[in-house]
Amino acid sequence: MKNIIQKDSMKTRKSIRTYTGEKISAIDKEKIINYLNNDENLVGINGNKIKIQFIEIGENISGSIGTYGIIKNAPAFLIVTSKNSRDIMLDCGYVFERFLLYLEQNGLGTCWLGGTFNRKKLNKDIKLSSGEIIPIISPVGYSSKKSSLSNKMIRTFAKSDSRINFDELFFNENFNHNIKDPDIREALEMLRLAPSASNKQPWRVLIDANGDAHFFIKRAPNYSGEKLGYDIQWLDIGISIAHYEIAFGCREFIVNASKIDNVPDSLEYVITAKK
Repeated sequence: MKNIIQKDSMKTRKSIRTYTGEKISAIDKEKIINYLNNDENLVGINGNKIKIQFIEIGENISGSIGTYGIIKNAPAFLIVTSKNSRDIMLDCGYVFERFLLYLEQNGLGTCWLGGTFNRKKLNKDIKLSSGEIIPIISPVGYSSKKSSLSNKMIRTFAKSDSRINFDELFFNENFNHNIKDPDIREALEMLRLAPSASNKQPWRVLIDANGDAHFFIKRAPNYSGEKLGYDIQWLDIGISIAHYEIAFGCREFIVNASKIDNVPDSLEYVITAKK
């Protein structure tokens, strides 16, 4: 059985870039290892099993992981390795976000890193199978109460504390009507809080008359993240789906866009969550 993720963790989690440097306690390390040893925690909605390595600095890796000064004093890192396809990237986002939320509810800080770590160096330390890449990593540790100046600057530059207006992200029955139901709006707010690369929030969700949720991707034009060699915005969709599942409860996910009319040209259908 998957570990239960508490809804409040979606409200409280923030990207932590400055850590105390304290080693992760034996109790917390056991929680991490037990989570990663449960295969059900590592399988995405497309059925792909995502590999996540827990690595303590100075013990299982040569030197520190280069993060260009963005991450300070992290005692350990989580390294995701996978094949490179859209379906797998979606599952990476889904699986890894659920894990980071689990760590949040257990008092451990994390931070999604997609483009701000030294891939060439890390590729030499991590054994990759044929066709595998390292799409994402995260530091993990105890948050420093005193945030560094660089962390404050990064949050400001990345607009980490701002989000797209709710009614630009979520729609009722068609793309011209807003969602009025307060309970649905409250649950969907958990998706609006979801992290995404450069805070682009590429997901759009249409709730139909049956209560099914249709997920779409809206590409950010001229987005620099496209140069990473994998589809990082597809990974963002996986993050939003993780938040949806936690907010609304377990759902069945299917691919069926046949009954959706008048979809704007700027949107690409991804998947449907059945009520």
